[in-house]
Amino acid sequence: MKEKGKIRHGLAYQIFTFFVLSLLITDIISFYVIRNMVTSNVMAERETIAHGVAKDVDSSIQEYESYAWVIIYLFDHEHDDFDFEYDKTDETVEKTAEFLKDNPGFDIKNATPDDLNALSPEDQQKYVEIVYNAWIMRFNELKAAYNAEYIYILATDDNFDEDIFLVNSNGGTNERGTELGQSYIFGVRVTNNPDQKETFSGLKPEVDETVYTTGYMDSYHYNFKLNGMNVLTGMTFTTTDIQSHVKNQTIKFMIAFVLLQTLFIIFCRFMLYKYVIKPVLGITNSVKQYTKDKDGEPVKKSLEAIHPDNEIGSLSTGIYEMVCEIEDHVEEIKSVTAEKERISVELDLAQKIQADMLPSIFPPFPEQNQFDIYASTDPAKEVGGDFYDFFMVDDDHVALVMADVSGKGVPASLFMVVAKTLIKNYAMMKLPTSEVLTRVNKQLMEGNDEGMFVTVWIAIIDIHTGEGIASNAGHEHPVLRHKDGSFELIKYRHSMAVAMMPGVPFEQHDIKVLPGDRIFVYTDGLPEARNGEKVFFGTDRMLETLNREPDASGQQMLKNLIDDMNAFVGDEEQFDDVTMLIFDYYGNDNEK
Repeated sequence: MKEKGKIRHGLAYQIFTFFVLSLLITDIISFYVIRNMVTSNVMAERETIAHGVAKDVDSSIQEYESYAWVIIYLFDHEHDDFDFEYDKTDETVEKTAEFLKDNPGFDIKNATPDDLNALSPEDQQKYVEIVYNAWIMRFNELKAAYNAEYIYILATDDNFDEDIFLVNSNGGTNERGTELGQSYIFGVRVTNNPDQKETFSGLKPEVDETVYTTGYMDSYHYNFKLNGMNVLTGMTFTTTDIQSHVKNQTIKFMIAFVLLQTLFIIFCRFMLYKYVIKPVLGITNSVKQYTKDKDGEPVKKSLEAIHPDNEIGSLSTGIYEMVCEIEDHVEEIKSVTAEKERISVELDLAQKIQADMLPSIFPPFPEQNQFDIYASTDPAKEVGGDFYDFFMVDDDHVALVMADVSGKGVPASLFMVVAKTLIKNYAMMKLPTSEVLTRVNKQLMEGNDEGMFVTVWIAIIDIHTGEGIASNAGHEHPVLRHKDGSFELIKYRHSMAVAMMPGVPFEQHDIKVLPGDRIFVYTDGLPEARNGEKVFFGTDRMLETLNREPDASGQQMLKNLIDDMNAFVGDEEQFDDVTMLIFDYYGNDNEK
């Protein structure tokens, strides 16, 4: 009884905990969803207000015919020293009185361009300052009415490359740095960044653009085109107060929601025990009995008594059927295990066959004293796609091949066999390296529905003179060391990898090795080996290892590379095949 009570409590606790956590996650998600919905609605309302404010500003600067003249005047006198007021009208009132005294009967609001052009330059500037102050006062009223942070007017060219600021209700003060909603005092020219150009280019007379940044909402409105410039209205609103209001309302709603959920959890706890936990305990006891006795008959009787007309009953039926199938599955597992062992043996055999296809006897040409070769390969899987090859084309020329097939495993190994065979066959026809790759490319493209390809470095060298030709089809740069020198990468333009595209031309270039020179070629598995921090072994470390013992034997040098690479990689799994080859040239001096 004690054990049953413990199990019952544990099962109830687990289900209850899971249920509570699920509701908690739901609450969190609901909080953000509700908050975002409310925020979206409030912001949409603010955008509507911004459009209305922009229309009001538009009407204010086009209210009288003379106002267009004022804007043109501002364009033409952007560098003049104006006396503008931003938050008061004291000087403007005096300025207006002086202006009317000097120009009796002048109608300030209904003046025509001809009337304004007839004024003296001093009175023209004074008139502009009077109108400008009227605009500023109107902008300040709009700011106060709609709680706007900034209202300003600017003009930009048709390419939206540069702006000139005309009116700014803030007198040029601004705390926003250089963001999209920056505003300046009259006459300041600024160069637009890409975001500003994109925003301004989308403006149309009835289509405003709204941009959100941290804590701000910027709205832009197209007013009209004047004097070759597009006149725009910009407004900025703070969103802090809106977000605070939205957050408070959302929290209140969530508190009520959580209280309802608490009552719901209590009710569900009772229902879970009665209709889920108790029947599941019966199933659990039946399973324990079967695992102990391995006798299905008493288990069947026990499971049939557990409400077969609901999901728990279906579970008990399913467990019974599972017991009946276990023995069949055991036999199947034995068969699968035997098959896997057979496949493993076959893969081991395939690896051995693949290794046997690569030259493995060193020195490979003991009768040739002009050169020596050593190579090795280490596949990332049981079989791989890297391969090397070297063979005598005739009595005077040796061919060197280093290649890397795309992909890994059995498909890459099969493609490797075909590519290796074709390369050797065409090279033995004494064709130039470019022609060898051209013909191999044509052959491999036939039936290559999987889109596999192979990178190849191939060189054919005269063993008496050291002269030869080489081609590189998308492979790694070879490394060369002159006698008594250091290893260094030999970089030149590559051709495209073989079997990537039909009819691709392959380039070749002349090479010359001198007695005592060494050529080292490799696949990308060496420089691209990565450690636990995803850092590549790289060509710099590779060259450092080569130059540490530059006169070591080919076998020792490749061992040094493998040791350094493994030390760098550590416990990380080998990602790619690693294949390397060293060619030592002695020439006819026989200084082997």
